[in-house]
Amino acid sequence: MQVTQSYARPSSAKTDNKGTKFSFSAEISRNPVSINAMILNSLGYARIMLALRQIVKGDWRTPQKDHTAYQEWVNERYVEQLPEHLKHIEAKKVAFLTKREVLKAKKAGIIKQLRPLQAEVEKARKQYYAWLYQNDRDKWYVLDPVISVHKDSVIFEAFSLDESAYGRVSVPMKNLEVFNNIDYGTTNIDFSQALADEIYRVRNYRPAWLKVEYDKVELSTAVGSNVEKKIDLPESWVRGFLQVQSASTLDGTSLDINAQTLAKVLEILAQKKEKESPRSLRFILKKGEKIKIIIDPWNIEITDTNIFEGENEGEIRLWGRRRLMVLNDLLPYTDKVNVKLLGTGMPSYWSVELDGHRFDVGLSGWTDNDWAKKGNFDLLASANKKVNIDIKKVEQILIKNLSTNSKEVAEIMNIDRSAATSALQELCKNGQAMYDHLTQNYRWRQLLKQDIKLTESEEDDRLKYAIELIQNKQVEIIYEKDLEKNIKEYKVGVQGKNLYQPIIQLDLDGRIKFADCTCSHHRRNKLRQGPCSHIMSAVIWIGKNS
Repeated sequence: MQVTQSYARPSSAKTDNKGTKFSFSAEISRNPVSINAMILNSLGYARIMLALRQIVKGDWRTPQKDHTAYQEWVNERYVEQLPEHLKHIEAKKVAFLTKREVLKAKKAGIIKQLRPLQAEVEKARKQYYAWLYQNDRDKWYVLDPVISVHKDSVIFEAFSLDESAYGRVSVPMKNLEVFNNIDYGTTNIDFSQALADEIYRVRNYRPAWLKVEYDKVELSTAVGSNVEKKIDLPESWVRGFLQVQSASTLDGTSLDINAQTLAKVLEILAQKKEKESPRSLRFILKKGEKIKIIIDPWNIEITDTNIFEGENEGEIRLWGRRRLMVLNDLLPYTDKVNVKLLGTGMPSYWSVELDGHRFDVGLSGWTDNDWAKKGNFDLLASANKKVNIDIKKVEQILIKNLSTNSKEVAEIMNIDRSAATSALQELCKNGQAMYDHLTQNYRWRQLLKQDIKLTESEEDDRLKYAIELIQNKQVEIIYEKDLEKNIKEYKVGVQGKNLYQPIIQLDLDGRIKFADCTCSHHRRNKLRQGPCSHIMSAVIWIGKNS
């Protein structure tokens, strides 16, 4: 997917005796988005923005070893040790081997001559990348961060390099002293290295200003230069942004832990190196008892002072725990960390506040399972209720209010809440909205100016099969019943290779509160790799017939 971003000028930062001014250049191909404000509690803002930077440059994938040289050595030993009775067949090969030895000697001489030249090339390459890091950051990062200016807050969003971690900074308007008018909306910002360096210089005694400016400057003018970036945007980046919103709507286990508890966990991980499995964090949750975290494989137990009062008792295991190091520098300045756990091997969400500024981190199930892989959380986010909904009207409501919820949309459009949720989730899927799981509101956030058209992924085969089951009339509702807390439970019969009977529980908004299936895929993976075809077909069928 080709994306072109144009900026009037590179972003900049200036520090003088009046304070530090951060000037973010907004993309000029979008509708105008601008704000000029002094940041209150600016040191907390700086610390959180530096944590977001750790997300942006983060790559926690295990480096792959190059075994090429070893394989070549094995092949040489194999050729040299062929049995005697095969050597008459290999007469020509012996001649080639002799010739190869001569060529290897010549090659060694050439390499010796090239080595000083290669050292110079490597030195030049390092100098080039150092310059690139300072002057053209888009070569290092897939896409510039996304910023949304809303009536109640300014929000920065970004993904890690390995696309397994999502970061969001929310600066509330109460922490901003605004000057001039505000142009609300969403845009990409040019986030240069020079700008990041200036964030380190923020102090409490030195005021800081946040300025997002939209200034269309032509190349021919003398007042500035036009910066245009053409980026080959991978679809996984877009899919990740869509799935992280959908996953956050799912029901999970929410709890608060002390910042010092997480600090102890990260301190142990920093001191020790895992040499064997398992490499997980285990949350032990028992109602009325203190929350416990066990660090594998050493079986080190950390007990929090907070009492677990939730309903979902048991053990929840998380992998890819070293990604939590992005929170390490923030923990001394906050009292608690809000955690939302979707289940063992499922995504998790971590939130901290510093001086009123909020930092949210969304982590995929494990490091190598990025947000774009095997999720299909968008299908679980709402029952696919096919009613006559004017999506454009819902879009206009969201644009006007900037922030809303399914209840508000349902009242305005005179439709039920599950239908409103389905419409809002469709906007999330189109990259036009984001979901805040802490406030349970949808926000207007147009990810890209151009329409998002994604090709089908491997996981879409499950969805195709689910639709095929429905078209062949192999799906029926066995029963539906009302449970406590406005939850409705469905048992659905799906006739595939065998008869499967998934159980689905929905709330008033049509969101999946519980999903289970009798098939082998679900027994092995639960929802860690997304729903099975039978759960998909059940959800779609319920949406059509309830």
